[in-house]
Amino acid sequence: MNSRKIRIKKLNVKQPLSILKEDEIDATEYESLTQELQVATGVEAGEENEYHLQVLLKTAGQKVDNEIPVPPPQESSTSYEELYSRPYSEPASYVRFSQTVEECIGCMYDMTEEDDAFLKEYNAKRPAGQRLSEDDFERIMEAFEDNASHQTPFASVDKTILAYDAMVPELNVLLQPKVMGHSKAIYEHWKARREAMGNGMLQPSLKFETHQESDDLDPYICFRRREVRQTRKTRARDVQSADKLKRLRKELEEGRQLIVMSREREVLKGDLLRADRMIFEKRAQVKEMKVRLGIKGDDEDLINQKAPPKKKHADVPAAQKAAGSGPIRLQQPRPLGPVEVELPLLEAKLARQNEELRSDIMTKIQNHQNWNRNHVDLTKSPLPPVQSPSRQPSFRAAQAQYLLTPPASSASGESAGEPTPMDLDDDIPSAVFQFKGAPVDENSPPQTVAYRRRVGRLNRLWIDRRPQKSAQSPRASPDSDRWKYDQDDSDDEQPMYEVDPYDTTCIRFRATIPLSFQDPRRHQRQLEAAAQAQAAAMQAASNGQPPQQGAPKQLPTAPKQDS
Repeated sequence: MNSRKIRIKKLNVKQPLSILKEDEIDATEYESLTQELQVATGVEAGEENEYHLQVLLKTAGQKVDNEIPVPPPQESSTSYEELYSRPYSEPASYVRFSQTVEECIGCMYDMTEEDDAFLKEYNAKRPAGQRLSEDDFERIMEAFEDNASHQTPFASVDKTILAYDAMVPELNVLLQPKVMGHSKAIYEHWKARREAMGNGMLQPSLKFETHQESDDLDPYICFRRREVRQTRKTRARDVQSADKLKRLRKELEEGRQLIVMSREREVLKGDLLRADRMIFEKRAQVKEMKVRLGIKGDDEDLINQKAPPKKKHADVPAAQKAAGSGPIRLQQPRPLGPVEVELPLLEAKLARQNEELRSDIMTKIQNHQNWNRNHVDLTKSPLPPVQSPSRQPSFRAAQAQYLLTPPASSASGESAGEPTPMDLDDDIPSAVFQFKGAPVDENSPPQTVAYRRRVGRLNRLWIDRRPQKSAQSPRASPDSDRWKYDQDDSDDEQPMYEVDPYDTTCIRFRATIPLSFQDPRRHQRQLEAAAQAQAAAMQAASNGQPPQQGAPKQLPTAPKQDS
């Protein structure tokens, strides 16, 4: 029988599950599901019956579940039906206990059999007037237990036993002087009892966890330690915590200052009251002395001289003050008849409009100039004209200067006023080849050259040369090329196109033309030689002679020419 293999998936909180009641499940279907259901092992079907695999699967399902240990129930002989009546009434508090007054305010330590045997043995050695009672013994033992629990709360863990000298100050407060004489002997008995019980408390109390591994299965552990997950601290959280602490510190400091200032205020009030009381007593003494001596008058010092409060003047509005001040003016009656209104002239109105328009235009011009300040528009047809570049202040124009030569004795006075350039010894020979560039306009001013002197490294002197541009480049006349392409249209004359044969485009075009087209006479001679050779060959063939070697077999075809 092949069983179904179903991989059980984990439950998901987002996946809805159907809830079925007991009466909604068919018994036969449930039995078939439980029998046929088999969890996938993750191995091949032939290896599922292997012995070690089956043992491992069985032991994996027998994992011990962690449960909180609970003490077994114990039978009690207390009859709760007699203590609590049947008709239940809800109490004011949910916690109810039944203890006597002695249990609430009396001693909480109860003697054991060992304590009873020790007390009998201890009293047997003492005289009848110095014997210790059971109540006093219990009080002493309770005082030892309280001091040990307060001063050494973890004595059961680190096995620390409190010394007798550390308990004496507390015992003097709790116990009576007549009982303190027995405390030293009782301490040795208490110490022996504590050591026998592992330095634990002598009276039964709540049991706390001492070690997590050893007390894990102890059902009587009341409070267990829990692992607190540390919250992830970030820099923002640290900043928030610091801000909260600063705010709390500030609020506490402000509250403290308020309390200190309130105290100082109350102290000043107390000093003022004491000063008033002293003044009153001194005035009473002065009054008695005046009566006794019969002095009359000068009683102003016996009363408090307080200046009368000044009356506040009512604020009068400024409008009422202006109306009330000044002489009273009587209103003159308005003459009868319509009121004449001066009509504005048309000329004045037009002049005012023109003035406003002119001022508006000037304002816009000024705003436009401010807007275009320190701005150069290099686009096509700029709105503000492009200014010529200013001359560099570090360059200076070079001017030719000639050495002054002393004039000859026979020279006239006219030639001695202006120096003349010196003649060279030999003339410069003319160049064999001369390149002529674009013609220079004689009317254009000569281009000046500017020089600049600067000192470089190692104090070397450098002279920089730079040509200067003219202040304003000459512009061609708009009518200069008006008749450039205007020619007479005549039927007799063929159109002539003026082309520069030495232009770069023309030279490049001529370089691409084949050599046969460049020399037509050479091509004609080749054709004539070929025709003569062909005629000689035909004549030899008619005479029965073999043709000469090297004769062409076919005349070359002439190249086609475009008409």
